[in-house]
Amino acid sequence: MNLSTKSRYGLMALANLLNQDCCCSVKKISEAEHISSDYLEKIFSKLKKAGILKVERGACGGYSINGDPKKITLSKVVNALEKAEFTCPDFCTCQSKSVWQKIQSGFGYVLSSITLDQLSNFKNKSIYLDYAASTPVDSEVLATMLPYFSQNYSGNTMSLHKYGNSASQIVESCRQTFADILKVKSSEIIFTSSATESNNTVLKGVAFANKSKGKHIIISSIEHDCVLNSAKWLETQGFEISQISVDKFGLLNLDELKKTIRPDTILVSIIHGNNEIGTIQDLASIGQICHDRGVYFHTDASQSFTKTPINLSKLNIDLLTASSHKIYGPKGSALLYIKTGTKITPLLHGGGHEFGFRSSTVNLPAIVGFTKAAEIAIKNFDQEKEKLTKIRDYLINNILKTIPDSHLNGHPTKRLFNNINISFDRVEGESLLLELDFFGIAASTGSACSSMSLEPSHVLLATGLKSEQAHGSLRFSLGRFSTKAEADYLLEVLPQVINKFRALSPFKG
Repeated sequence: MNLSTKSRYGLMALANLLNQDCCCSVKKISEAEHISSDYLEKIFSKLKKAGILKVERGACGGYSINGDPKKITLSKVVNALEKAEFTCPDFCTCQSKSVWQKIQSGFGYVLSSITLDQLSNFKNKSIYLDYAASTPVDSEVLATMLPYFSQNYSGNTMSLHKYGNSASQIVESCRQTFADILKVKSSEIIFTSSATESNNTVLKGVAFANKSKGKHIIISSIEHDCVLNSAKWLETQGFEISQISVDKFGLLNLDELKKTIRPDTILVSIIHGNNEIGTIQDLASIGQICHDRGVYFHTDASQSFTKTPINLSKLNIDLLTASSHKIYGPKGSALLYIKTGTKITPLLHGGGHEFGFRSSTVNLPAIVGFTKAAEIAIKNFDQEKEKLTKIRDYLINNILKTIPDSHLNGHPTKRLFNNINISFDRVEGESLLLELDFFGIAASTGSACSSMSLEPSHVLLATGLKSEQAHGSLRFSLGRFSTKAEADYLLEVLPQVINKFRALSPFKG
């Protein structure tokens, strides 16, 4: 079940209405919540029909809550605005029936257990613990970007006039900054629009450029979906994909990697810091294995870049991906390191931007923001690592201590300093997320980029977890603006939420 825009706007408007001393007009609420007044009027009409709202006429009139907010559940609100849920008929015996019943039961319970007065209280709390999915743009980064939206830098970097030259000089300066950080040549840094684009470029570009040598590619069983799905697509084009297993902590099986590389292997792509469980791979060992066998090695460092030192002059890495919005830069910018001499075919063909590897007019303000974000992260690395490691370990230790039948996923020490991934027996992560969200806590379950999927996380399954354990996992990822007070609030709320859902669970310990 998905909440439609109508229900989301309805809940936002009701929370606003609860904070008013008296009745309030649609116009006032629509302006405060940035909702079309005509659309909100239709929503309020349905809520009035359901008995949730009442109208007072006159100059000071408007809408108000009809009854005690403590007795009006979110289930009543949603049912007034949504179409009836899909339910499996009694005669249905398909294998997915039990899954649908569990999902519907979880959604139904959450909506029935929260009342409007709680909704008003939760609106005042906002705890963001999903930095691995995306980070807010740092205020210093935004201030640095703003001048580059002006006419002075409006030119295409490929143009010969002064506007083009100005833009080009800035891009080359940013390129040099990243080259200095990674200890490579500036000509080996290519700017792209996202880590997904960079990873697609690597797998598909290396595959088609080197197919005369072979059509065998190796990835790990815990890659990000963009690598996994690129590999699956390449299989439809005649390439062969091998997946290397990991141990229970998510560390790559190096002996298996050595045995899997063949004469026709052209690429090994292994994620550095895993986006779900936080485990950090040994790039030096993997790179040496690939180098000794003459195979290209790519690593997706989207999560690890600026969170752990990466010196490419000392590592046998041919290609590397990093992303802006993971380090407090803007969305829409990323990079791809391509070592000189690497044979790769570009995905995009056009005017020959980025040394011919990525034709498309560059996003100058986003590249500037990405660069500033990287500079800030490198400068503050020691400070942030110390702070977030303390909060991370504080949360892990206390969650495992106070909540029975909870288990840490990923390596206990070889992990990103901002990553916490824990499985809770006899609960479902999707229901937990909804409940936590109403307490003002944002986290994730499974892979954030595919959180709408009902499938258990392939990463967690690869570490040996059963489907029900994977479904009961939550990821809390910390960031620059996280505080111990936020950690304490999570530790106050989380046990209550877990206990509530376990009391309802048909699976007893």
